[in-house]
Amino acid sequence: MQRHTYTLDHWEDRSGHRTTWKFGYRGSLGEFGRVEVVYPVSRHGDRHVTAVSGDTLPATSFSGWAYGRKPSLHLGQLSVGGAGIRLQRNRWAQTRAGRALRMRVAGREYRYLATGSRHRDRALVRDGVEIRTGRHGRGARKKATLTVLGPADATDLALASVMCGVNTRNLTRGGAVRAFFNRSLNWLEVFQ
Repeated sequence: MQRHTYTLDHWEDRSGHRTTWKFGYRGSLGEFGRVEVVYPVSRHGDRHVTAVSGDTLPATSFSGWAYGRKPSLHLGQLSVGGAGIRLQRNRWAQTRAGRALRMRVAGREYRYLATGSRHRDRALVRDGVEIRTGRHGRGARKKATLTVLGPADATDLALASVMCGVNTRNLTRGGAVRAFFNRSLNWLEVFQ
């Protein structure tokens, strides 16, 4: 089975007002060329958008309810090559596999799931291909790694890359509980 590991470096642009700050990852994906993940590329009220661009990757974006600087899975919308993609997940499932984000892109079924109890280790899975994503380090040494198992194509890598810029805590039970309490506390602040 083919196995390739790519490392993307974290970057920040804190010029201007804080609502215009941009963050993300950039690097090379071998034969697929350069890639850049930007979040939030735009803000629409309480929604943030993460976008991926690259030499050979289809334009991919994820929009969702703002959680920090990234969009969350709550009210999430995915677009690949300009086409909207329907997302499904069972937020009440007890297992990580049951809580996986499911999507159908270019006629293929994908699952994006947590591979560990922490929110940093995830995997994008389809028939014959698995891309494991992980985030490591802090500050200027922060990095994202994509480990590709199988014959992945540009769409697979675009999907895995965009999810590096999405808050996916809700894919674990512990992360869902933390996100619920955080949203509840934010909601209470509205009434003060």
